[in-house]
Amino acid sequence: GGGLLAQFNLDTSSKDLLNTDYFAGVPFSYQRGPLSYRAYLYHQSSHLGDEYLLHAEPRRVEFSYEALSVTGSYEPNEWRGYLGGEVIFRKEPHDLKTLTAQAGIEYYGSSPLWERGTPVGGLDLKSTEEHHWAVNASFAAGLEFRGDPPGLNRYIRVMLEGYKGFNPHGQFYTEHMRIGYYGLGVYWGF
Repeated sequence: GGGLLAQFNLDTSSKDLLNTDYFAGVPFSYQRGPLSYRAYLYHQSSHLGDEYLLHAEPRRVEFSYEALSVTGSYEPNEWRGYLGGEVIFRKEPHDLKTLTAQAGIEYYGSSPLWERGTPVGGLDLKSTEEHHWAVNASFAAGLEFRGDPPGLNRYIRVMLEGYKGFNPHGQFYTEHMRIGYYGLGVYWGF
């Protein structure tokens, strides 16, 4: 698995790129009945954007690490709960704290609420040793529209979402101020 998360300053005329976090890893998963487990060995590195470097003149931090994340979940029906943790074992900077705890609940409806859209939602709680175990919360709720035939697992989700907690972007891990945002997301699954 892999991906990147980019953060932009939309208040500037050129929509300055502030930070990009890169992820790459290998997940191992196992499921038996309603129980499933995942171990995810991954690398993360974080890089400041050029425009941000030119205008803000920040103290640059070499930020990267390798970590092992382990999560277990229970999904007896339309609800799924999960609990897990993470440990960082190689890190830069060296004073980065290594432990994370995470828990959450998700709902995947089976009956359409509007047209062919079924309700979906979730709440994720994450706490890191780096921020003295303060809870960071993200939520999403909306509708999922499945494609035909149903077994293909293609969908579009329209979600209201939000976050309240410390800045999750790597280069800003030392900023001990809380942020929050709310918005609308559209996701395609194929």
